[in-house]
Amino acid sequence: MKTITIEALQMFVLFTLALICATEGADQDSSFLRGGGGAGAQQLNETELEHQIITELSERMRPRSLHLGNGGSESAEARQFFHLHHMKSGGTSLDHWISCALQRQRHLDLNAVQVADDTNDKGHDEGQHKGSRAEEADINEKPLHPIIRSSRLSECSTGMYNKCISDEGAGNCRANYDNAATMTYCSPLAVVKYFDWSDADAVTMMRHPVDRVWSMFRFRTNGCYKCQDLKTVYRDMDNGDVEKYGKGICLGQLSNHISRNLLKKINVKELDTDESMTEEEKLEDAIDSIKNSFTVVGVLDQLEESLDLMSYTFPWLSVEIEGSDMTCEFPHSNASPRNKCGSSHPEESEDGKHWDLQKHPDAETRKLIEEHNQIDMKVYEAALAHFELQKLAMVATDEEDTE
Repeated sequence: MKTITIEALQMFVLFTLALICATEGADQDSSFLRGGGGAGAQQLNETELEHQIITELSERMRPRSLHLGNGGSESAEARQFFHLHHMKSGGTSLDHWISCALQRQRHLDLNAVQVADDTNDKGHDEGQHKGSRAEEADINEKPLHPIIRSSRLSECSTGMYNKCISDEGAGNCRANYDNAATMTYCSPLAVVKYFDWSDADAVTMMRHPVDRVWSMFRFRTNGCYKCQDLKTVYRDMDNGDVEKYGKGICLGQLSNHISRNLLKKINVKELDTDESMTEEEKLEDAIDSIKNSFTVVGVLDQLEESLDLMSYTFPWLSVEIEGSDMTCEFPHSNASPRNKCGSSHPEESEDGKHWDLQKHPDAETRKLIEEHNQIDMKVYEAALAHFELQKLAMVATDEEDTE
């Protein structure tokens, strides 16, 4: 894991302080941010805030296991863990990683797990592994595997999604989600709250808004954006000329989609038409979600560190776990397909079939993405600040545990 310099830490703490002032209605006197006097300095300073945040995050991120039940009539405890999936932010890869870890859990022998727990409790050497523990306990039962129910709700499946949040269909979906131990929500946090999952442990992966939007454009160049270049798509969006583009989530992906996903206070049945929140309120709600709605927030540009944080808090996500020979490496899924737009852009196509889009947008396109994602840009900066504090919190917890 990368080391954090004192200068970087100070920058992130100062940024977090500034965000708190911006989003919690602090007065205009920000002299305490610079170490000066004033009323703010009496209430809060950098060191106190840093300690407070790290202490809270250390407790939030303490390692925990899945509650697996007894493997008989008792399933794993419901509403334990969910992933809030932001499209084109490494979410599909994260889903596959989580699915692998859950499948591995389903193949565990609960008898052997219990034996391992019992022998550890009695002070046995942790070097004694599966076979010796079973022999010591003289257990001859057949393997007893846990029952772990998982489900998902995604805006990509428009018909099912709309049905589930409708008055008519919510009951059937709720019955399914009520029994699930884990969920993936590819939807706003308001939907998570609607189905009473807000108290579960949660993870999410953030990506720079420019990279995320460009990746989405490359992924759905034909199906959503009809082989137009992104500058043209934005121009048509600004002019209200959007009928020719894909329905559902297509255009919404290009403008502040991440902050929309992080909203808790929006009406789930009017997600794209609810205008009750100002941009400032949306920013405040989204940043509050980053700070308070997730057990671990990952950052795709710092993938290794993100996986370390998630595996630390959720050891069952580790590449290898005791009691299983199955490994779960983080995959790289959902690469952009061939777009079949070559005939529309022959000068940028080698075979006349595929439009060879660059891996990164040009300067003009990048500027347009930033202009149409101002809230997301600010939320991402908040996520980076929070991410650095999470890394410090993990170190602090490790030090506590070794004392």
